[in-house]
Amino acid sequence: MTAKLPQDMLNIPLGRPGEPEDVSAFVLFLASDESSYATAAEFVVDGGVVADVSHKSQ
Repeated sequence: MTAKLPQDMLNIPLGRPGEPEDVSAFVLFLASDESSYATAAEFVVDGGVVADVSHKSQ
Protein backbone atom coordinates (compact mmCIF):
# COMPACT_ATOMS: atom_id res chain seq x y z
CA MET A 1 0.00 0.00 0.00
CA THR A 2 2.76 2.49 0.83
CA ALA A 3 4.47 1.92 -2.54
CA LYS A 4 1.35 3.14 -4.34
CA LEU A 5 0.71 6.06 -1.99
CA PRO A 6 2.78 8.73 -3.83
CA GLN A 7 0.94 8.05 -7.13
CA ASP A 8 -2.41 8.11 -5.34
CA MET A 9 -1.56 11.44 -3.73
CA LEU A 10 -1.29 12.99 -7.20
CA ASN A 11 -5.07 12.53 -7.41
CA ILE A 12 -5.74 14.34 -4.11
CA PRO A 13 -6.05 18.10 -4.66
CA LEU A 14 -4.96 18.79 -1.07
CA GLY A 15 -1.80 16.76 -1.72
CA ARG A 16 -2.01 14.43 1.25
CA PRO A 17 -4.06 11.49 2.42
CA GLY A 18 -6.77 12.19 4.95
CA GLU A 19 -6.24 11.52 8.61
CA PRO A 20 -8.84 10.28 11.10
CA GLU A 21 -8.69 13.73 12.68
CA ASP A 22 -9.88 15.29 9.40
CA VAL A 23 -13.07 13.26 9.51
CA SER A 24 -13.60 13.55 13.26
CA ALA A 25 -13.22 17.35 13.13
CA PHE A 26 -15.92 17.49 10.47
CA VAL A 27 -18.21 15.21 12.48
CA LEU A 28 -17.73 17.44 15.52
CA PHE A 29 -18.61 20.46 13.39
CA LEU A 30 -21.81 18.79 12.19
CA ALA A 31 -22.73 17.90 15.77
CA SER A 32 -22.16 21.46 16.96
CA ASP A 33 -24.38 24.53 16.92
CA GLU A 34 -22.07 25.98 14.25
CA SER A 35 -23.72 23.75 11.65
CA SER A 36 -27.29 24.62 12.63
CA TYR A 37 -28.05 26.19 9.24
CA ALA A 38 -26.89 23.14 7.25
CA THR A 39 -29.86 20.95 6.39
CA ALA A 40 -30.52 18.11 3.96
CA ALA A 41 -27.03 18.20 2.50
CA GLU A 42 -24.54 15.59 1.44
CA PHE A 43 -20.97 16.29 2.50
CA VAL A 44 -17.95 14.53 1.05
CA VAL A 45 -14.76 14.53 3.12
CA ASP A 46 -12.17 13.36 0.60
CA GLY A 47 -9.62 16.14 0.21
CA GLY A 48 -11.29 17.37 -2.96
CA VAL A 49 -10.96 14.17 -5.02
CA VAL A 50 -14.60 14.18 -6.15
CA ALA A 51 -14.57 17.89 -6.99
CA ASP A 52 -11.34 17.70 -9.03
CA VAL A 53 -12.14 16.10 -12.37
CA SER A 54 -8.97 17.25 -14.14
CA HIS A 55 -7.10 14.01 -13.48
CA LYS A 56 -10.02 11.92 -14.74
CA SER A 57 -10.13 13.51 -18.19
CA GLN A 58 -6.56 12.62 -19.10
